[in-house]
Amino acid sequence: MAIPLPLELGSLDHYTLIVEDAAAVARFHAECLGFEPLRVIRVNAGTAPEGEHDMLNHVLRVPGSASRVMVVTEGLTDASIFRRFLRQHGPGVHHVAYEVADLDAALVALRAAGVRTTSESVLNDPLTGLRQIFIAREHGGYFIELIERTARAASGNFTHDNMAGLARTMLSYLKSAPAEAPARETSPEVVIAASRDAVVAFLLDLRNLPRWTGHRGVRRIDGAFVEVRAAGDVPLDVRDDDGAVVFRWTLGERSLAVRFDVRAEGDAVTRVGVTLPPLDPSRRARTAAVIQTELDLLAAIFEGREATFDPARRALLDAYHLEVHQRPGL
Repeated sequence: MAIPLPLELGSLDHYTLIVEDAAAVARFHAECLGFEPLRVIRVNAGTAPEGEHDMLNHVLRVPGSASRVMVVTEGLTDASIFRRFLRQHGPGVHHVAYEVADLDAALVALRAAGVRTTSESVLNDPLTGLRQIFIAREHGGYFIELIERTARAASGNFTHDNMAGLARTMLSYLKSAPAEAPARETSPEVVIAASRDAVVAFLLDLRNLPRWTGHRGVRRIDGAFVEVRAAGDVPLDVRDDDGAVVFRWTLGERSLAVRFDVRAEGDAVTRVGVTLPPLDPSRRARTAAVIQTELDLLAAIFEGREATFDPARRALLDAYHLEVHQRPGL
């Protein structure tokens, strides 16, 4: 049976931001505004290879509330719905979600009044019973989510399939990008005011990696170096290879190598350039941006500028560390 309008909405369940750097925004809310970090959720909404992710979500409890949360979302691939939405609409509040007691009845009433939703069907998680749908953005100026929770889907909890499904309903709000000539790729590179021998020695010591890269989980265990990750440790080695320093991660029969070419350009001037391994185009672009930040921090360390290195760029490495730690493969 339809229920009359206006709806009797329950409490505010959550609101979601789409931003460029979810880790930095989440950290600001926690450290400066007293939000409580609850969990980090990674989702593949369809633009990342199987086993990888294109959506990063930091879930934080709103101060003074036992049930309301904020979700900070970042796209992890250039083709992701979230990064495309950010480019076209800018950062900020993406949607606000309210609980309803009977989602089906609420939809009957809304649709009878001409209110549109971004999908015909409700997103339903069969395990927890969590049910969600977006009201079309043009009605309220932003997406409004109606959410029906159960005892098994308590406040602050979300499911991967529902999050991916809701994201895909946003596709009609994204404009197709005009065809462009492919951009010329530039390789990460930096010039360091230090001797080549000093730079090579620093790079060959894997204990230095957490200081200048996003690979913060490097540990020496039983005489060998590994990178500690959520899905299991990944062996890591480094070698001096004919004028280059090569880092190699190995997982089973697969390996991933990144080559740092180190060339002396004077007694105390060294140029370091990086050759990227074959990667998916979206992951390749992000990896190049991260490595350029790492190289710039490396130069800052040698030149005594480490303490004043851009905090926003450090935040990029913090986010990358989390991404790497939760990555199931190489």
